[in-house]
Amino acid sequence: MGLVYKDFLVMRKQLSYYLIFVVLYAGLTVAGVFTPFILPGIVVLVGMMLPMSSVGYDDQARWDKYAAATPAGRAGMVAARYLSALIVLVAGSALILVLMLVLGLTGLIDSPPVESIAAVLACLCVALVFDAVILPILIKFGAEKSRIISIIIFVTVFGGAMLITQLAKNLGPGGGVAFPAWLAAALPVVLALVSVGGFVISYFISLGIYGKKEL
Repeated sequence: MGLVYKDFLVMRKQLSYYLIFVVLYAGLTVAGVFTPFILPGIVVLVGMMLPMSSVGYDDQARWDKYAAATPAGRAGMVAARYLSALIVLVAGSALILVLMLVLGLTGLIDSPPVESIAAVLACLCVALVFDAVILPILIKFGAEKSRIISIIIFVTVFGGAMLITQLAKNLGPGGGVAFPAWLAAALPVVLALVSVGGFVISYFISLGIYGKKEL
């Protein structure tokens, strides 16, 4: 928990910037510049940027060599990295959800509560998948070498999400092909299992990577 606290101290400025970012985009959404569903996408953006920034600061300070010698050890460092990412994603998703529900109930945006909840949970799952992929890479190669890989992964995940959304529209009511009801019901469950399961598996992979890494 001390290492988690350290991460939040280091990232407090970035977190305040993202909060301003959320307020700005909420205002643009109310003004009709963007659709309400751009707000949950901020969760994915934060899920990409914060772990990279945190690892980057640690690399510059050569923090790993010192932290590995503390009682927390290497396992504690990996656990703190994942726990920090999870806390930020869950807290950020809750903030975005409350914001969307308040704006929807007051009529400032056209977003039914069910759609807002679904959008936020979907983006949370996508962010978990992204972190599950990128965190072992960051732990293995560091922030600088992983930057290009992270961007490629983000584009791939974002493009895949957009493709799935477009396919759902084409296969859904009014589309050219009937969308099976069982598949529509199964997709949220599958996404949740993949994201949570992938995050847990990623944690154990990172433990193995960091346990063998030369500091």
